[in-house]
Amino acid sequence: MFGFRYFKSRPTDYVVLFRGGSPHRQGLGLSGFVFTPTTVAAAVPIDARDEIFAVEALTADYQTLTVQGLLTYRVTDARLAATRQDFSINLITGKHTGEPMKQIVERLRAIVQTACRDALVRSTLDAALNKADELSAAIISTIAADKKLAADGIAVDRVLVLSVKPAPEIRKALEATLREQLLRQADAAVFDRRRAALTDEHDIKLRDEKNKREIAEKELANQQALEVERKKLADAKAITVKAEAEADAAALRERLKPWSEISPQTIAAMAVKDWANRNEGLTSLAVGGDALDRLADAMAVKKG
Repeated sequence: MFGFRYFKSRPTDYVVLFRGGSPHRQGLGLSGFVFTPTTVAAAVPIDARDEIFAVEALTADYQTLTVQGLLTYRVTDARLAATRQDFSINLITGKHTGEPMKQIVERLRAIVQTACRDALVRSTLDAALNKADELSAAIISTIAADKKLAADGIAVDRVLVLSVKPAPEIRKALEATLREQLLRQADAAVFDRRRAALTDEHDIKLRDEKNKREIAEKELANQQALEVERKKLADAKAITVKAEAEADAAALRERLKPWSEISPQTIAAMAVKDWANRNEGLTSLAVGGDALDRLADAMAVKKG
C-alpha cells in the first residue's frame, strides 16, 4: 500500500537494505516494512551448503580421470560478500534477481579442477586411482591459498573426494587386467592348496607306514620275548618232569628191592597161596609159555 511492503527473510540470510546507495538497515533474519520504490535489498545466505562436483584431469601417462566429490562451503563475511557480488533480491518475491550462489559454486569448481590437474599431472593412472585422500588435501590447500576467495568472504569447510574413475574403455581394460590377475591368483591358490593336500597326504602315508613299522617291530619283539619265556617254561617243565620220573623210578626201585632178594620159587608159592586164600573156585587156568619153561626148568633141577 502506497509503496510499502512487509518484508521477511530467512533466519540464515544476512539482509542489507540500501537506500540512496548506502546501507540503511542490515542484520540476520531481518524483517519489517520497506518502501519498495527507493529500497534495494541484498540477502546473503550464510548457512553451510554442500555441493557435488565432478571434474576431469589428465595424468602423467595421458589418461583422463573423472574426480567426483563433495565440498562444503559458506559465506563467512556477509557484509563483505554483499559488496563484492550481486546478492540483490526482489522485495516482492524475496528471491535473488541473479544466481550468486551458482557463481560461487562455479568459482569453487574451477579451483577444484585446477587443484586436481596440478595433483594428477605428476601421477600415473595406477597411482592416481588410489590418491583420493591426497586429492582432498590438495584441493583444500589450493582453496586456502586462494586469496581472492577469502577476500570475497567465502570459505570452504571440507572437501571429500568420493571417487576417482578412468574413462569407460580404460576402466574396462583395467577390470579385465584385474580380473586376469585375480583368476591367476585363484589358480595359484588352488594349485598351492592341491600341492599342500598332496604333501599332507604323503606325510600322512609316511606317518602311517612308520606307525605300522613300529607296531610290527613291537609285535615281533613281543613275540620273541614270548618265545623266550615259553622256552624257559618248557625247559623248566622238562626239568620238572625229569625230576619227577627219576623220583618215581627211585621209588619203584625201592619198592621192588625186597622182591629181588626172594627166590622165584618163593614168589610163585606166595602167588599160589594168595590165590588160594581168595576162596574162588578154579574153573580155568591159563599158563603162558614163560611159565611152562620155568616149570620145566624147576622139574629138571629136582630130578637132577
